[in-house]
Amino acid sequence: IFSQPSRRCLCTILVKTYNQLVVLRAITGIAIGGAMPLIFSMLGDIFRVEQRAAVASLLSASINIGISLGQLISGLAGPTLGWRMPFVFIAAPSILLALLGFAILPEPARGSTEEGLKRKFRGREEEFDYEERIDVSKALAIFTVPTNLLVFLQAIAGCLPWGVVYTFLNDYLSQQLHLSVSHSTAVVTALNIGATVGALGGGFLGQWLLNRTQCGAAAMTSVMGASTLLAVPLVIFLINPPSPLPSLGVLSAVAFVAGLLACITGPNIRAILLNVNRPETRGTTFAVYNLMDDLGKGLGPAIIAGIIAGYGRQSGFTWAVGVGWTACGLLVLVLGATVSRDARSVQRELAGGDSDSDRDPAREARQDPAVDE
Repeated sequence: IFSQPSRRCLCTILVKTYNQLVVLRAITGIAIGGAMPLIFSMLGDIFRVEQRAAVASLLSASINIGISLGQLISGLAGPTLGWRMPFVFIAAPSILLALLGFAILPEPARGSTEEGLKRKFRGREEEFDYEERIDVSKALAIFTVPTNLLVFLQAIAGCLPWGVVYTFLNDYLSQQLHLSVSHSTAVVTALNIGATVGALGGGFLGQWLLNRTQCGAAAMTSVMGASTLLAVPLVIFLINPPSPLPSLGVLSAVAFVAGLLACITGPNIRAILLNVNRPETRGTTFAVYNLMDDLGKGLGPAIIAGIIAGYGRQSGFTWAVGVGWTACGLLVLVLGATVSRDARSVQRELAGGDSDSDRDPAREARQDPAVDE
């Protein structure tokens, strides 16, 4: 499954017509969309509660770095070697790594990292066998978990501003603010670098708060929500800068900090979804989450375009950032009231109703000396 996107990407070099190109790119997108939920579901079977946010941050940062490298390779190789060669440079290593992973990576035992299941099989670990599978009732139950619903809603709201950043910001800085193309690109690049740093550092910070503070989940979600809200005035500053226009260094610094703050939430949200869903439903939960995420990204530019038609670019962008990330930040703050309860509920179900499973696995991690190892 993980090699499918790369194989389709490599096949792109063989296309003869535009329609063939569109079909292959669409199939590549479908394959990537199917792989990502499985990847995060597997992380839940490999890593414990006290490790998941940090691991999710590494994966999120690697995705951002990969996107940046892909853009760099296409920009350098495309003009000199032709548009087909970047697909070879990007796809070939991915196929080799997928085959290597298939050959050497062991299949993780589903549910082996769950505290509830460890209690259920305590003293008879050799009998451990968790073969539960997703079905219609379990899929529908995903939408009865309060934390899931809040995460889905914040994904839609939080992606509206990214529609501005990724689709319009570079062009806006050069045309509306009259920055040179190189300077506007530098500002957007600074924001992307900050986003990578925020995704990486944010996950480790969230994991530390979850493992080491008494109110772990509440502290984690408080930082997530506050950082998202703090990013709002910084991006609005980039859209509505004072006159005279600040220097490139100032604009780039503001963009870097804005990207850093805006991306602290991402890896922690994914860890939260792992912690509040059963092993067999995680893949489906992440598929829904990605759908909500993409819905926000798709609706964002469309909604913004409508506002631009009536009120102009500046007002449309300001509205999208202000409303989108404010709503996202507030919804994330509310998560603090649901995460621990939903995580305990999952462990109680896995343990078969054992009252001992009401204990918070993250709180136990703070008391477990093995966490330091």
